[in-house]
Order: sequence, then structure tokens, then C-alpha cells
Amino acid sequence: MPTRRSFLAGAVGGAGLTVAARPVTAQEGTDLTDWFAGTDNAGRVVDRTGTETVTVTVGAAGNGGAFGFGPPVVRVDPGATVRWEWTGDGGSHNVVASSGAYESELYGEQGATFEHAFESPGVSRYYCSPHESIGMVGAVVVGDAAVELPGNATPTPTAPGDSAASSEPTEPRSFDGWLADTDNYTGVVDARDDDEVTVAVGADGNGGRLAFDPAAIHISPKTTVRWVWEGPHQYDVVDPDLGYQSEQVANPGYEFAVEFGGHGLSTYECERYGDSGMRGVVIVGDGPQRRLSRQGFGVAGLLAALGAAPLALGVRHHLSTTTGPGHDGSGDGP
Repeated sequence: MPTRRSFLAGAVGGAGLTVAARPVTAQEGTDLTDWFAGTDNAGRVVDRTGTETVTVTVGAAGNGGAFGFGPPVVRVDPGATVRWEWTGDGGSHNVVASSGAYESELYGEQGATFEHAFESPGVSRYYCSPHESIGMVGAVVVGDAAVELPGNATPTPTAPGDSAASSEPTEPRSFDGWLADTDNYTGVVDARDDDEVTVAVGADGNGGRLAFDPAAIHISPKTTVRWVWEGPHQYDVVDPDLGYQSEQVANPGYEFAVEFGGHGLSTYECERYGDSGMRGVVIVGDGPQRRLSRQGFGVAGLLAALGAAPLALGVRHHLSTTTGPGHDGSGDGP
């Protein structure tokens, strides 16, 4: 049974907390907006160039269950091989190219694989035939082909003092260096219209299955973020400043969820692999321009009492476990 506990992380002074946005240049290319119109987390291309064999999860969390490809959109080099690997979740799935160039069998067991080599530059659309109607579709972008995706990638907040009026694109903000070494971070995913957002734990990145995907999200207050374990190693989700922490387990399918309220910023990591880049960010509501520690909350709360309108950042979290190998915390490192 899930366990729940609630607490108030503190009060944040609201004066001067704004988010500046950088301009985003429209990209011309293959239009995939209709293809991904009903697909979760398909607002960005995950770059896997430089890798000869790229793994995509089949039966990843998404689209109302384990009905996603992880990641849905991936860029590879010409000549690279994509290996689809089944999680065993969500029933039977297959991989079918819309062009007819490749098609796997229907598999339901964990560990099944299917491979296809992509020799020529371009864009290959594919889907799972039993679950295409609920958004289980994907695309492989080969080479430098440009694509247009659904508009759910938000401009990245700039650091204090940056100009929001510049017409030149800027690099995604690293949040004071927190995501500087996170190689799968390409920008902030806008999920402010969603009541619940899923983040994969143990996605491809940082030299192995050592990434949160997406690495940075922007949500509205009272949104639940649900982390779902996919990779094979021991992982946890920890923000010591806000006081939430999951168990450290190696168990695909394990879940941990936090409901965020108010306005603020959470920077979290996997304790075991954080130094390797396995870190993430949650921007809540208007989000402060800088990270506030527990001491910072106290200082801001005192200032708020002197006249600034307080904005409460409430955090409520619960743990949802599933049975399976590694639930006792056993598991190997990469």
C-alpha cells in the first residue's frame, strides 16, 4: 500500500521572482506535429549521434500506462542501428515502420529485442499496431534532418541579469551549473497543462542508463511528478533541501511521486550517479530565479512577514512500489 506524509517546506518571498524567456526560432523540416499530436513527451529530439547502437525502450511509461517508446524521438547517425528493447509492461507491443521498411513481431516479455540499421539521412516514423490509437508512436531522425514537433518545449528561463530581449538563441540554462554535466538535457519541457507528469529513471544518457528523462520540466502548482524506474541499476530521487527522497532500489516499474504546490524550484539527483550527470530540475509555477535552501526559505519567510506577499511551496509525496527483482535494493552498478 502507498504511504503518504505531508509537510510544508517553507514560505518564499514573492517580490522580484520572475522568469525571463529566451526567444525560440521556428525550425523548418519534416512536420511531425500531427504524428505526435497524441503522444506524451514528444516535444524534443533526443540526440544519440556518435553512438553506433542506440536503445529505445518499448513499453515505457506514457500515454496513460506503459504505452510509450522511450524516447519517442531520437536522432542517430547514418549507418547507426536502433535496438528496441521490451520492458514487458503494457501487454504485447511491436515496432512497425509506417513506410513498411521494417516490422517486428509482437512481444510481451521483458528483454525481447528488435534491430534495424538506418543507412540514409531522413525521418522514419513507426508505431505499435495494438496501441497506435492511444499515442504509442515514434520516430528516428537520421543525420541532420530537421523536424517540427508538437509545441510542448518551453523557452528555458534565463539566469539573473540575462537579457530576455535578445533575438539570438542562447544555451539552455544550467541552473547554476546543476545540469552542466547532464548530457541528455537540451531544454525545459513545458508540462504546465498536465495534472501529472512522468519522468523516466534510468533512461539513456550520461554514459549509460544514467539519466532522468526529461531532465528539466516546468509544471503548474498542485501538479504531481511521478518518477518511474526503467533502467537496470540502483537509483533514487533525492532533493535534500526540500526534504523528499525515494528508496534506492534496482526495480523497473518502481514508482515514486511528489505533488508540488506554490511556486519554486527543485533540483534533485540520484545520489549514486549524480556526479555522473544523473540530475534533474522541476520548476513550479513562476519559479524563483535562484535556488533556495532550507535556510533560504526561512530568510525569505522572514522578509515576507515584513511586507512581501508570501508564496508557499508545499510538497507532498508518496511511495508506490511494485514487486519484482531488486525491490530489496539489490543490484549492480553500471
